[in-house]
Amino acid sequence: MKRLDGALVREAMIAIAYSFWAIWLTVPLIFRMADGLPKDRGDPLLNTWILVWETQALTERPSSIFDAPIFYPHARTLAYSEPLLGILPFALPFILATGIPALGYNVAFLSSFWIAAMGMYRLTRAAGGQRRAAFVAGFLFAALPYRFAHLMHIQLLYLGWIPLAMAAWIRYVQRPTWRRAGDLILTVLLMSLSTWHLAVFGAIALSLLGLRMAWEGRIAPRAWPGLGGVVLACGLGIAPVAWPYLQIAPELARVRTLSLAHEFAAWPVDVLAASPDLRFLGPLTAPFRMPGHTTHEVQLYVGLGISSAALLGMRSSPGSSLRWSSLVLVGIGALMALGPFWTLGPWQIPGPYALAAALIPGITLIRAVARWFILTLIGLATLAGLGLDHILRGRCWGIALLWLGLGILEGLAIPIPIVPLPRPADLPEVYHWLASQPGKFAVLELPVFLPLDADETIRMYGALVHRKPLVIAYSGYIPPDIREIRERLLAFPQPGALAEIVRLSEQGVRYVLVDRSQVQQFYIRGLCEVSRNPHFRYAVYMDPYDVFEVLPNPEPLLSPMRPIKARFGDVAILRGYGVRWLSPGRLEVGLVWEAGPQPHGSYSITVQAFDEQGEKRAQRDGAPQNNGYPFHCWQPGEQILDLRVLEGSEEELSRISELRIAIYEWPSLVRLNVESAYPVVDRMLRLPLR
Repeated sequence: MKRLDGALVREAMIAIAYSFWAIWLTVPLIFRMADGLPKDRGDPLLNTWILVWETQALTERPSSIFDAPIFYPHARTLAYSEPLLGILPFALPFILATGIPALGYNVAFLSSFWIAAMGMYRLTRAAGGQRRAAFVAGFLFAALPYRFAHLMHIQLLYLGWIPLAMAAWIRYVQRPTWRRAGDLILTVLLMSLSTWHLAVFGAIALSLLGLRMAWEGRIAPRAWPGLGGVVLACGLGIAPVAWPYLQIAPELARVRTLSLAHEFAAWPVDVLAASPDLRFLGPLTAPFRMPGHTTHEVQLYVGLGISSAALLGMRSSPGSSLRWSSLVLVGIGALMALGPFWTLGPWQIPGPYALAAALIPGITLIRAVARWFILTLIGLATLAGLGLDHILRGRCWGIALLWLGLGILEGLAIPIPIVPLPRPADLPEVYHWLASQPGKFAVLELPVFLPLDADETIRMYGALVHRKPLVIAYSGYIPPDIREIRERLLAFPQPGALAEIVRLSEQGVRYVLVDRSQVQQFYIRGLCEVSRNPHFRYAVYMDPYDVFEVLPNPEPLLSPMRPIKARFGDVAILRGYGVRWLSPGRLEVGLVWEAGPQPHGSYSITVQAFDEQGEKRAQRDGAPQNNGYPFHCWQPGEQILDLRVLEGSEEELSRISELRIAIYEWPSLVRLNVESAYPVVDRMLRLPLR
């Protein structure tokens, strides 16, 4: 019993040590957990959005989890990106407890380093390795240089699920128990539901290991009956998530061709290229990063620590099945990462990837071919664990410290880049305003960002506040019709783009948000163009957003109008007015203006309501269309319908008997002269309410 307690204490200490190692590798993230994201606002913010959306869906309506509110009116849109359900358990409690999306994402991000370390530690131990060697193997695997090239891809950072599943497999088939079967099922599900990269790569690793152990007779006879139950349980857990992806697979296959795969293929020299974010390896490997080619996808440097230990592991005797399967993984990953076509001088010959794609068309769904190198990394790291066990067996910690030192040097990226992310409560006011609008409708934000689609993620983040579906968004796959819509909307605010928005309104788009700071010359020129269109009603301005309500079938809102003629200097002529009660506390006033010969200027209209005793009961100032059509937009002779709502208590508005209207200059507040057959007092036109 004491021996067992001692083992548990040592395991707990190792887990805690790995936690501190994860924090150290990602400094200064631990100090920015609630208001920052690692790397950038592209994929990290997309994955933050996915985790929060899944949290909302699972706690409110689990059956709708794949109906994510993007690319409206498409359905099952979560399948356009990674599921991340195997990562969600780390983020969900923190999102629910605090309502801070960044905190949930960052906890999951840190946990990926811990999972990597624990995964390789457990695999080395399952293969018969000593605790000391297993600890160093996990230490090195968590600091794998490849991870720092993909700080923005949390789904790839969880590659530690693969060795964890391999360890669970070895432990189960050697001595099957219900608990070990449960461990195997859980790790396979977490691996497969994190990302389909890990599902495919993990399936290959487990299949190779299982076949080799069966060939060598290393699977206990009692394990075979239970394996059927394990496969069935994993299938039942994966199928509901896999089905939506299988439905869109034909669409993906049409765009993810061999030619596209060739663009993302690795070159042999890429095994010497590391991420520039690494403090020592970045400068040292700079000569091997080829301009125009060496993106983060092909920064495949393995590391001297793992490479040197892996060479020793190739000759070690323990874990022969694991050694064989690891060597095969190294070969498969390296060959597949080189892409479908290999260039040899003037010739281009098909590679193993092209053959595999011909036999299994679904392989091309993994767009970035270089990611197959993950299999090589898993194989080398596993061999490194075997090699470390060989050299450290019975030795002191001094030799182990050499490899630990290599891990520290090669994994040093302090400080990793952090970008700020506001909390939902601190997002622009317009998102909170949208949340207060009743009814079900979709939202369109402009301008569209092309070719930088990732800039849409901050708008998706805002949608977590207002919880309305978006037409334009960012994901791993963007439907062809959405791509066409984006292209047409690039011309906003030209007539073709406005016509496209009206078409979208017929499908359920109600509000259009225009970021004035992103659209050059939108104010005043663009604002005038949109406001002249009868399908667009200006709703509100919340810096820097102009918000329009889109009306698919606009109708006159006030009929009939009482004819009138009142001239306000050379600026405008009032041709008619009308009123209607929207509710006991809201009175809508309609004014029909005709632009005078000199309408342009810094003017404002005031509409005031008075009772019979001459007391003012309500007032609304501003340019027509809720300030959406300022006088700079007016063209001489043009007619403008000006609708504005006077609000107040039911008691105050019930006493109204007269309207008073004036146009004044801003900021002098000097009113224009008024000429009319109706009474005028203090340059204000007096009109009876009825």
